[in-house]
Amino acid sequence: MRTALRNLLLTVAVLAAGLAGVAGARGADIVLPDGDTCKIVSPDLNPSLANGRVSHFCSDGVALVGGLQLGDGLGLVTRVTYDPNEPQNVFSDELVSIEARGVTLVDGTVCLHAGEGATLAGDGERANYTCDDDSVLIGAFEADGDEIFATRATFTHDDAGFHLVGKERVALQTIDGSSPITNVEWKLESFGVGGAPALEGAPATLTILAGRAGGKTGCNSYFAAVTFGLDGAIAFAQPGATMMYCDGAMDQEQSFFDTLTGIDRYELTADGKLVLSGSAGELVFGH
Repeated sequence: MRTALRNLLLTVAVLAAGLAGVAGARGADIVLPDGDTCKIVSPDLNPSLANGRVSHFCSDGVALVGGLQLGDGLGLVTRVTYDPNEPQNVFSDELVSIEARGVTLVDGTVCLHAGEGATLAGDGERANYTCDDDSVLIGAFEADGDEIFATRATFTHDDAGFHLVGKERVALQTIDGSSPITNVEWKLESFGVGGAPALEGAPATLTILAGRAGGKTGCNSYFAAVTFGLDGAIAFAQPGATMMYCDGAMDQEQSFFDTLTGIDRYELTADGKLVLSGSAGELVFGH
């Protein structure tokens, strides 16, 4: 029922925008840290949840309220989960930080974050993103209602260095705030308090995509909902799993689950390891 209502709202938004001479709702779609893609909703429709205006619909039962709030180097969104069949039943309401790994402009140009080192600058502004059309995005993003804008700059180069030849204000179509730990298959190296080594003959894995975690424990396949919070916060719901018995691997599986459900932080190390830590110890993964 809720899916049908959401589709109806989005269809009406497109029709209303078309009558106004605009192709669809204006504003940027947002990919959350867990990989869930949230589609912009026309403000003319004004749907609401948790006493706030819905700016984006994400996967079923997930929405963003209030839009993207820009800050120093990152943005914040309010992520609401609700019962898709009874939308007035709200389960959670939390802030999630967005650090854009990349953006897509309205003309389809894809721009990736340039990193934290020294980069090309123009008009005193740092080049924060490099684009696939050889332009760069300089300075900070700016919000104008539901729309997010960047400054695109082009340069020439000669023996004297780089020279700014032009810049323009462009709207963003998509902000990719997915965490770098998503859409990667991680392989368990150690687990639990004290860091017991993973079984060599029974590899455990973890993949996070679109708000769900899954993989192998060394025996069974498992799945769990996952949510990202602020400043490296992460939480896994109680996992579900298949129910096979594997001789020699069940202790690892139980410890893996006990540790996973207590996880509340994640960190990527300089050597590319993923460290999940919490009340029951750590899970350390490599590629």
